[in-house]
Amino acid sequence: MPVFNVKDFGAKGDGIASDTAAVTKTISACAEGGGGTVYFPAGRYSVGTVQLKSHIRLYLDAGAALVGSHNIQEYLPSPPFGFARHYGVDITGEGAVLGMLIAKDATDITLEGDGEIDGQSDSFMSPRTSHGGNDYDAQYVRNPEAFQAAMSTLEYGPIEPADRPGTMIVFYHCKNVHIHGITLRKAPNWTLHLQDVEDATLSGFQILNDPKVPNNDGIDCMLCRHVQISDCHIDAGDDGLAIVASEHVNVANCSLSSRSAAIRLESTQRSTFSGLTMDTNRGIAIFANGYLGQKDRPTEDVLFSNIVIRTHLIPGGWWGKAEPIYIAVQPCDASAPCEPRVRKVTFSNITAEAENGILFWGAPETPITGVELNGIRLHMVSPDPDLADSIGGNLDLRWTAIVPRDGIIKSDIPALYGKHVDGLRIRDMQIDWANTMPDYFTDGLRLEEFKDLTVDDFTGRQGATRNSAAIALKNGSGVAITNSRALSGTSTFLALDHVSDRRVFVNYDLSAATSAIKPAGKRFQTQIVAPAPRQKTP
Repeated sequence: MPVFNVKDFGAKGDGIASDTAAVTKTISACAEGGGGTVYFPAGRYSVGTVQLKSHIRLYLDAGAALVGSHNIQEYLPSPPFGFARHYGVDITGEGAVLGMLIAKDATDITLEGDGEIDGQSDSFMSPRTSHGGNDYDAQYVRNPEAFQAAMSTLEYGPIEPADRPGTMIVFYHCKNVHIHGITLRKAPNWTLHLQDVEDATLSGFQILNDPKVPNNDGIDCMLCRHVQISDCHIDAGDDGLAIVASEHVNVANCSLSSRSAAIRLESTQRSTFSGLTMDTNRGIAIFANGYLGQKDRPTEDVLFSNIVIRTHLIPGGWWGKAEPIYIAVQPCDASAPCEPRVRKVTFSNITAEAENGILFWGAPETPITGVELNGIRLHMVSPDPDLADSIGGNLDLRWTAIVPRDGIIKSDIPALYGKHVDGLRIRDMQIDWANTMPDYFTDGLRLEEFKDLTVDDFTGRQGATRNSAAIALKNGSGVAITNSRALSGTSTFLALDHVSDRRVFVNYDLSAATSAIKPAGKRFQTQIVAPAPRQKTP
């Protein structure tokens, strides 16, 4: 494979002079010759937008850095490349210009090496101004005045962008994309965007972004098929991985840090996420809101396994309130038929230390269906007292809320809170709490407006509020609770309010509970079977 050295085509590599023309010339020569390697020796190569071609291998040697130009005029407008503002279909980042590298209608492209691509985001931010949106109504949160002050803080961002470039690297309508070994740094917008890409392999790379910069997602994968992401490390202010309207996406052996969601998923099928660690605001987030139009398919047949999560309450305008696992479904439009939007999703072998609970928030016409939790260890910890007082005790439903008043709302916080959930299966789950928790933390498990619930081998208790329950069920039907145990300090183990249909409660250990079962409302009946007494050994 022929090698084309950018310095042979006039690149300076001094980090000052513009090398956009020289790098473009090198890529053109390589493409015209049938493909090969575009080689960057050690140096800092300042560029605006550069277009990649088919059969190109961009290789950055150790000490080589492709750096984003400070001159916004060097970045090409995005509309001529086919980009618009249709979510998930042809949008890329914020703004109307591109970033550093763009490939469209190309195949067989590789980015690799020991060097780095640096977007120089510091040049395009206003660090003394906070960035926020009008996506909630403060009068409906728990502590409006303190909440507003915390949301506008500069300590954690997001800070306001100035006139900034678009997505740093974009592959649009491409096939056979490979990224290996390279470091992507300081993206001023989305970092790496795969749009309508088939067959991509991304491995052994890292993304190191400023956590205060808004919209600097690590990887956005939209309308993609057959994507493998492995052995990576991603630090981002916004979502670490945003997977939208894609299928056969497999992510393994990565560490993710974010002030939004570590993983954001929408309308995605037949995908797996395993061997991950997360230190983040919100851990795993699945959304369904109908914004994709005809591209909006259910998220289904997805597996999350062998994952360790640590979530924190983080102030500022970031989406999320420290939920380790989050699923939210927007109510469907009454003028159109309602279809299931999240179904058949499994979470297996998950360990989480969290400052908020798991949230499953369905809708009456489109409940969350067929979710399984297997082998979950959830340790609930207390947030910083100032953050608990200012932003704690709220549900953050932005992106699926129809009106701002529903964007962030005051609520008690169970360790797992589910509403409009059908066919939930919970097996081998343990919930424990720190000794001192804010008083807005309530039940261990709380399910409302549910159908067909199975709880097997559950161990737990309520949070800070003594009149809460380890398991609280309201307005539902079809329950089986087996092989479960109350932890020390449990007040009521099971509270039932308007729960009907067949139920079984067998093989339990409630010796640590003050009250075993607390019925309320109508239609309360249950079969209770204690463990059989042990036989004495002769």
